[in-house]
Amino acid sequence: MDVHDKNHDGFISFAEYKPPSWVRDSDESSLGNDMGWWKEEHFNASDADGDGLLNITEFNDFQHPTDSKNPKLLQWLCKEEVREGDSDKDGKVNFQEFFNGLFYLVRNYGEEGHNSSYLSEDSVEASAKKSFNELDKDGDGFLSDVELLHIIGKLHPSERYYAKQQADYILSQADSDKDGRLSLTEMIENPYVFYSAIFSDEDNGHDIRDEFR
Repeated sequence: MDVHDKNHDGFISFAEYKPPSWVRDSDESSLGNDMGWWKEEHFNASDADGDGLLNITEFNDFQHPTDSKNPKLLQWLCKEEVREGDSDKDGKVNFQEFFNGLFYLVRNYGEEGHNSSYLSEDSVEASAKKSFNELDKDGDGFLSDVELLHIIGKLHPSERYYAKQQADYILSQADSDKDGRLSLTEMIENPYVFYSAIFSDEDNGHDIRDEFR
């Protein structure tokens, strides 16, 4: 808010907001003229009360739409999925477009093992057709943004989802006595497992065991 709120009124207008430097410095044509994540449609979807300005909650949703509960923003995310997956640009996602992209996001969400990697091509396609038909509520052979709404959490997992994955991994590696909890001793004895989900080697110029002292 401090960076973007130029007039210091506690709100951010679209005119005040500047997209990240990598967007500003890039040739727009190379990104695609329909690049939605940094355009006004995204801003307006984040504006829950429709006053044309983003308060701090709305601005947080703007920056982290996958963690938002704002219905307008979730609908916008679905439209973005259709836009990105719609290779023939007819405004909808047909089965082949779904199979080439969205299906793998849905299939891999929450997947514990890798057994699906060994499925035959026919089995994978059959699974994709089943998933597509379940989503295609009106049976028209296409997926619209509305039909993607109830799986948007799988297409765009929240930070909470990734945090749980990290926590489960740390627990599985450092919980020596398998009691489902980490003791201080277990954390000290497994510092690299505990910190590897947070820091990379480049982030630390010191022994990470110092963090426990």
